[in-house]
This record gives sequence, C-alpha cells and structure tokens, in this order.
Amino acid sequence: MSDDRPSLELYGRSGSAGLALRRGTVPGRIERVDVLDGSAVVSTTTFTPPVDGAAADADLVLTPWRRRPAAPTVVVHYRRHQPESRVPAPSARGSFRLDPEQIGDRPMTQATPDGVPAQTEGPDLIGAFFDFGTSRAVCGVFDRRRVSGSDAALPAAGVERARSLLPVQLFATDDSPDPAQEIEDRTVGIPRIRGEAWREVFGCAPLDVHHVSHTRPRTSDLVVTGDSVDFASDATGERVRGVKRHLADLERTVPGTELSGRELFRRVYARFAELVAAELEMPRAIGSLSVTFPTKLPPDKRDELLDVLRTLAPKVEMNIDEAVAAAGFAMMKRLGADFLLGVEAFTLNARCPEGGRAWEQPDEWAKARAWHENLLVIDVGGGTTDCALIKVAIVDATPASAGDSPGRFYKLQPQVLASGGRLNLGGDRLTAQLFKLLRGKLGIRQGDTRFQGVEKAALRKQRFHALWEAAEAVKRQGLRDENPATVRICPATPDGAAPDSGAVPFVWPVSPDDAAPAEPPAAEVTVTADEIAEQLRDLVAEIAWLAGGIARGGLDVSGGGRESVDRVLFSGGSMHSAALRRGIEDALRRRFESDQLAPTFEVEFDAEFAKTGTAVGGVYLDAVADLSPDADDPEVVPELLRGISYLDVDASRLYVNLAADFHLRKGSQETYEEPVFSRGQRLELEPGGRAYAEGRSTYPVRAVLAVHRYDVSRDDRRDADSLWATHTMKVHEADALAAAGVNVRFEIDQEERITLLLCKGTPGWLLEGPEADTTAVPHGLVAPPEHEGAPATLRYSLYQEVYQVGVGLREREPLAFAGDPVPAGGLLLHVAARRITLYWGQPGAGAGTGVERDAGPDPAHREFGTLADVPEGYVWVSLDATGTLRFHKERPRRRTVTAPLDLIAAADGEVFEEVMKSGLFYDENKDPFSGTL
Repeated sequence: MSDDRPSLELYGRSGSAGLALRRGTVPGRIERVDVLDGSAVVSTTTFTPPVDGAAADADLVLTPWRRRPAAPTVVVHYRRHQPESRVPAPSARGSFRLDPEQIGDRPMTQATPDGVPAQTEGPDLIGAFFDFGTSRAVCGVFDRRRVSGSDAALPAAGVERARSLLPVQLFATDDSPDPAQEIEDRTVGIPRIRGEAWREVFGCAPLDVHHVSHTRPRTSDLVVTGDSVDFASDATGERVRGVKRHLADLERTVPGTELSGRELFRRVYARFAELVAAELEMPRAIGSLSVTFPTKLPPDKRDELLDVLRTLAPKVEMNIDEAVAAAGFAMMKRLGADFLLGVEAFTLNARCPEGGRAWEQPDEWAKARAWHENLLVIDVGGGTTDCALIKVAIVDATPASAGDSPGRFYKLQPQVLASGGRLNLGGDRLTAQLFKLLRGKLGIRQGDTRFQGVEKAALRKQRFHALWEAAEAVKRQGLRDENPATVRICPATPDGAAPDSGAVPFVWPVSPDDAAPAEPPAAEVTVTADEIAEQLRDLVAEIAWLAGGIARGGLDVSGGGRESVDRVLFSGGSMHSAALRRGIEDALRRRFESDQLAPTFEVEFDAEFAKTGTAVGGVYLDAVADLSPDADDPEVVPELLRGISYLDVDASRLYVNLAADFHLRKGSQETYEEPVFSRGQRLELEPGGRAYAEGRSTYPVRAVLAVHRYDVSRDDRRDADSLWATHTMKVHEADALAAAGVNVRFEIDQEERITLLLCKGTPGWLLEGPEADTTAVPHGLVAPPEHEGAPATLRYSLYQEVYQVGVGLREREPLAFAGDPVPAGGLLLHVAARRITLYWGQPGAGAGTGVERDAGPDPAHREFGTLADVPEGYVWVSLDATGTLRFHKERPRRRTVTAPLDLIAAADGEVFEEVMKSGLFYDENKDPFSGTL
C-alpha cells in the first residue's frame, strides 16, 4: 500500500516545534536544521549526535522557536553516507520551501536586514561603473534605492537547464517541487555534477535581484563641434574615431578636434553621465562613479584621468581593470541570487589551498576554509586585447568569536596573478586587414583613402569611412559562425539601388566638384571563406600566444606547481565572432599541452553580455564591497549566530604587475637564465600614480648593457626583435668599475622604462625623519652580525595585517621575513594598504633558514605583537642596521653620485642612476584612424 504522507511536515509547539522527515528525504546524517520566515531566522537547532535521516523516519524537536512563520523555509544541513570512503563527507544543505510563491531571498548583502525598502532617495545611493571602450561604451548602475526584501525565487529557465544534467535517481525518493532538494537528492556523491547543476541554475545574470542595470552599448565614435562633445549614435556630424588611444597622453590635441585629451574626456564622460541618467531614469547626480581602464594603462595615467573626472561625482575611483570587471560578472552569475547556495556550488568545483579539488585531495579539501579557481580572462575589444590570470578565491572569514555559527562571513578575493595587453591587437586590426583586401579587390588606389597631412582631406576621409564600414560588415558576416563564410560586396552610389539582402552594401561617396577619381567597378566582388580565414589566422595565433604566456607566467609566479587554468572567460565585443572564439580556444589548448598544462579548461562566453558584462561586473564588485559590513564589526557576530550570512569583496590583491619577462644579455647571442624582471612581478605604487619594481639580481659591469623584453618566452621565435633598452660605456671604464667592486642592478616603472643602477655594494638610502618607538619589541628588531663582515639580520618577521579568522590566525605575506639581511644602507619597505598598523611576528623554528619562507610555522603557535601605527599619508618604512625605524611619505632618495667613475672612490652604498635608452614610441601606422591606412 502506498504511503501518501508528505516527505516533510512542520508544526508548532509551545516554545519549540516539531519537524517530521520521511526516510530518505535527507540522504545523510542531519547536523543542523534552520527554519526561516522569508529571510528572517526563526529557529536554529544543532543535533549532537547527528540524526540519521536516510535509514529511518525522523521526528525532530526544534528549539528555540521564536514564532510561527508565515512563509516557511526549512534548511537541513547534513553529511551524506559514504560507506566506501574513509574520509568524512563534506557538509551539504537541503532547502525545502514549503510555500515557494511566498518565499523571498535577501538582496545582495542584506543592506536592509528587516526587508524594508530603503526610503532615502538621492545621488549618494547611485553607483555607476563606466566602461569606455575603443569601439563602444556602456555603463552599469547599482541603485541602492531599490534594495528591499522582494521575492527572488530560483530562475525557472536555469532550473530546467539544471534538470537536464541530473543523473537518474540513485535511491528511492518522492519527486519534489523544490528544485534545491531535487538537485541535492539526485547528485549524491557526485560533486562535479552537483556543482554544474547549480551553475546552470544561476547561469542567467541576476540583475534584478542585485539591483544592477546597464545602458545599451553606444558607439565610442564622437561628434565634436567646437566645445561640444557627443556620441555619434546620439548626434549627427563628422565622426572622430579611436579616441580611447589618447588616454595615454591627455595633453595632446586629439586629431579632428581642437581639444586636448584632457578637455575632450572631461566633456565626453560628463555627457555619458547625462545619457545614463536619462536612459535609466536616475537622478542627474551620480554619487559614486568607478571608471574601468585597460590593463596596459599605467597608474600615473589613471590618476591623470581621475583628476579630470573629479567633478562628476563626490566619489570617483579607478580600481578595477577591464579583465577583473569581466571576472566580476562571471562570479555574479556563479553565485546567483542566493549566494549561500552559489558559494556551495563554487566550492564543489574549486581548489583547496593545496591546489586539489574534492575528488583529487579530499582530506585537504574537507579541512579547507578557502577555495579558489584559476580564471583566464581574454577580453578582445575593438582596439585592444587584455588578458589576465585571476585567482578567484572565496574565503570563510567568519570571526573566531562566532564559532561554528549557522551564518557565515564569506569574502570574495580576486587576485591578479599575471596580466598584460596589446594596444593594437583587437577587432580593429582584423577590420584594417579586410579594409586593405577590399581596397585591392575594388580597384581603389591607396592614396584615395589616406587623409593625414592632406590639405583638402574631407572627401578622402569620407571614402575611408565608407570602406571601413564595408570591411566591418564583411567581418561580422563572414565570422559570425564557427567556420568563416564567403561574403559578397555590392558597390553602389548614394542614389543607386540597394543590393540584395545577402550582400554587403558599399556606398562610394561622390565628390561635389567631380574631382574624384574613377568610381570603383559596379560589379560585385567576393571575399572567400578561405581569404577571411587567412586574415584571421595571425590574429588568433597572437592572442593565444599572449594569453598562453600570461597563464604560464601567472602560475609560475603563484607557485601552483600542480595547478592549471580551470576556466577561460571570453569577453569583449569582438568575441561575438564564433570563428574567433573557436580559433583561440583550439590554439590555447594546443599551447597548454606544449607548456605541460592541462588543456581541460572550461569555456565561458555570454553573448548577451559580451560587452556590457564588464560594466555590470565592475558595478557588482563595487556594490558588494560597499554594502557588506566589516567582519570585525561587533554587530556582525550576533547576526551570524542568528543565521544571517554575508558576502564581502576584498580588492586589495588587484595590484599592477608586469606583463613580460626582461633578460639581460650575457654575450653576443646569450642572455642570463634568470630574468631581471618577471611576468606577474608586482609593481609598488607611489603617491602620484607612479609604480616601480626592483630587479631581483645583481650583474657584473659590462661595456654594453642590453635588456631584452619577451612577451612570452625568450626561446619563442616570435620575440626575435626583442631588444628593449641599452646603455653603453667605454671598455676601460667598465673594467675600472668592475675592479672597484661595482655591480649592476635595474629598476622598472609602470611604462616599462628601465633605470640602470651602478652600485658600490648594496644601494643605500638617505634615511631622514623622526624615529619610531620600538622599545616594546623584545630584544629589538635587528640582531647584530654573527661575525665580522656579515650583515645585521631581522629578528622578527614584519606584517602589515594580522587578524583572527575562524579557528586560527590569518596574516598577509610578511613585508620582511625573520632572518632577512639588513644592509648597511638600510632596509626599505612599502606599506601602502588599508590597514595602517605594523606587527612583528615571533619566528618559528625555520626562521632564518628559508623554511618559514616556504611553509611557515603553525599559525596556532605564532605570537604577534603590535609594533607601531603608520601615520596617515606615510607609505614607506625604513629600518637601518642599528634597528632604528622611520616612516616616510615619499620614497627616500638613494645615495647617488653624478658620474659612473665617481663610484671608484665612493663609499659602499653609493649609486649612479640613469634611465636607459628605450624603444618606447607611438607608431601612428598601427592606428587605423590616423589617416595613414
């Protein structure tokens, strides 16, 4: 006889409640049950020992019981049976919505925990993220005025996609209308399928749930009339194209206008803000404005642009580059509307800190409090290609005082491991190649489309734009499918008949004075599929070569010996070309195999948000960071104990790093094995936007010092023309310096300009300013030399952030390690961070031997002490050999001499500095809109 009892029943009692579960409803040992009324926690009950819900019916008593819920959701936390495994199963969660139509999930980070809509309306509640690209501009907006406890059920389309992935049921259970329960029940012991199902559920962009919206993409072509600047899609007139390239030099007059880059961008962003406000029906004023930037835009150039935009909003920031913003959009979809379930789905497929997944290193994975994936973002726009290898990590940063609370405090911590880009590698380059191909097929002379330096250039410019539009249409039509297709082009005059719908029209402008050369032939021409594939081949190879090198370099820098790229995200408007995506994917898998990386990465591409996803992802990251409280906030722990969870974004690891390897030439055909600077090496930011990195090695003096730059590998034939910077001196001068004990070092800045440092011993600093009090440090910070001639050493490791988290201590990588030498000229450390307290750490047994550097002592047995608060505005710390500690607002000057030969008689620590001759220059021939094409 069939049993018609429901699988779950909830009923109230005085001061407690009863929960009846049929056998198998929860396939494991029940450890905790939470009852929610909408988003408010009504009851949280822990069961010790756990109750077996798979073997028999269970009648559970839930206490405390605050009230009878009007819209109940029952959440059961359990561990599955694993009879063949010696490893405990990971914690799982089943969600039972007893009245699905009435249940609403909390908005992003519980900005209004009581579910009441925010009443205040004003510019401070509007956050915008502007993405101004080479070819198109788009804006993402977060409107905090709309934050409320509105219903946000699981998306139906995503649920249906997820159900198609589920295997047959592995044990008998009733069908349930609850998709969360269905996914949990039918993926027992299959974490990869379970994670994939949850990804499908959250595969759509939950913009409404997160109160995020975006504008339509509009062309970045501008119409400039005197001092007025507008977008070509919103105004008529002569177009100015490719203006984004002028971000690198804001003082230069933009061709086709009478405005400098500084004046033009101030006007265009102000106009952009007006259009965004009108399109999305926002207040005219925007309270918080973030601006994305290309990976290759140096920090000082970003600061210049920020100065231009300060008047647009009370808060203007430029912290997130295009690749990281694209990754933010991907994570928004991964975490979905219910970030708790999204975090579970993420961790089931993610790596533990040791590098393995649940099915590879179950012991380490089960104990982990942090999980990560390696995400390679390839963002191909109109004029640029940006690549970044991002370690996307989610950390359980729940404060120790919350214990094993039902609510958790998670942090999303994206870290850029390596990044780089090309300013002339994108869709425009392919269009330019097709432009030249069409020009030849149509019989148009080269001079007829070149207008730079021509006195009467208006007609030539019109011809250029007409032919460019035709080349763009050929590109879109010929590459929209996975295999290139043949495209027909039908020339026509402005008053001629339109070609048939299957051909690309090409309207040749007519000169008003009949001074134009002969019109192109009226007969149609054809660009074959093979010709289009040939034009695409080099672009695909170069993008895959660049992205593969960045991936390899980032994994090397992070020390992930057993790790590989887990996911490749295609972003940017040019990625609408299926042939381009397929070509890059295939080339990248071949490249990974040759680099001995696993070519098993998953591919992500969202056609709907290929361009707009960057703006949406950026505003999402900003909004989560702005709304989430600090984990140290005393009001957070009671909320965690009630079962409320939080998600925060930690963007402190999004620093600038080098995109190439630099090697010093050793002989006529040989370079030193170890690079002077490495891909992924971090650049330290100085006030004013300048960034720099110091070389890690010293070299002997030579008459010719030549540094070569390699985007990927010095062994790759593509980098044959690799000479980057040189310095020459007479042979007898080099010999004299070498005899005097002078060595060679290098420094590099954000524009990859290299400074030569000829050093007498270890470079010394001019350490001036007041001393910090370090009398509270046991035995002092510096240990004296062990023997004559040896350097003094650090007695303790120095940290800039140490905090309690979970069941132990978590600390940033030390600024300096115990046992590090303190040279006679002093040790200089950079402390530019949000936290402004320095700490010393008691060294472990491996201090001074390199052991602590590799593994570190057990944090539970570490001792930390407060050293000093860094004064506001001071971002450098110096420590001399006597143990004197000082803080500095600006990087101290080195002890320098004026000429290299002065070092012969100089004291140890003296330095000669000179910027090396470099090949940095602007090549207008690579700019398709310069008039030289």
